[in-house]
Amino acid sequence: MTAPSTALTAPKAADGEPALKYVQANGLRFGYLEQGSGPLVMFMHGFPDNAWSYRKQMQVFADAGYRAVSPFLRGYAPTEIPADGIFDPIALGKDLEALIAALSDDGQACVVGMDWGGTSTFQALAAAPSAIKAAVVMNTAHPIAILSNRKDPEFIRSIFHVFFFQMPGADSLVNIEGLPFVDYLWKLWSPTFKNDEHLRSIKETLSSPGTMTAALKYYGGLSDAVRTGRLPMNEMHTPTLTIYGSTDPTARYSVAIEPLFKGPYKNIVLPDVGHFPHLERDAEVTGLIMDWFKTHAPN
Repeated sequence: MTAPSTALTAPKAADGEPALKYVQANGLRFGYLEQGSGPLVMFMHGFPDNAWSYRKQMQVFADAGYRAVSPFLRGYAPTEIPADGIFDPIALGKDLEALIAALSDDGQACVVGMDWGGTSTFQALAAAPSAIKAAVVMNTAHPIAILSNRKDPEFIRSIFHVFFFQMPGADSLVNIEGLPFVDYLWKLWSPTFKNDEHLRSIKETLSSPGTMTAALKYYGGLSDAVRTGRLPMNEMHTPTLTIYGSTDPTARYSVAIEPLFKGPYKNIVLPDVGHFPHLERDAEVTGLIMDWFKTHAPN
């Protein structure tokens, strides 16, 4: 395993900001942010992003009597890079399951995940449902949607990065000084969101030795899982809220996954919102998450 040595700098914040801690889970040393005390709520980030993405949500949940935890995903500094190079949905789901087991008092948590964090959440909901009391998943393409739309040219165009990141040499084109591809994706996916400090934090994470290379391997891990049928296709009975931004490509394909949810389920599409709903409409989305958990996983 490779442990990134960089000391990550937090974006400027008021007093009482999350603390950076470490825990061993699923064979890796995870770095995570923690704030508050009480029932555990896990916040799982995506790409290109890091655990600081949820700083506003963590503050609100901490103030409401929850223990808010936001891990850096496998390979994202300061979390270790797995020596086996595995970044498929099964590994992501096991990470989440192991993190809940290591950090919770009762083996359960409420979970919020988006993008790759959403993939880990879908996997855990299918494979380890007893670990999750209630879930909120944002802008995540479920494997059912991928499989049912993989011959749609518009779908292929909208997820061009998935294929580009698997091309030979992609790492050398993306992982260059200043990380301009990160700027490009944020402008493409969430053009109305502006936060230079958070973007600098993301670039610091992705600039840590080995982190960008690890982050790009997630895409090959997903493609291999699709080809070999190693995907979370089970029905899900855990109360789950899905939130999509109307301009995100995943929104138009979200209807395909509705039959998989057999427990309480609701899908919300937010108009004029892109890939990062919790940042673009932080107060509204935080309220939706809080209401869902209070209704379906009361303290």
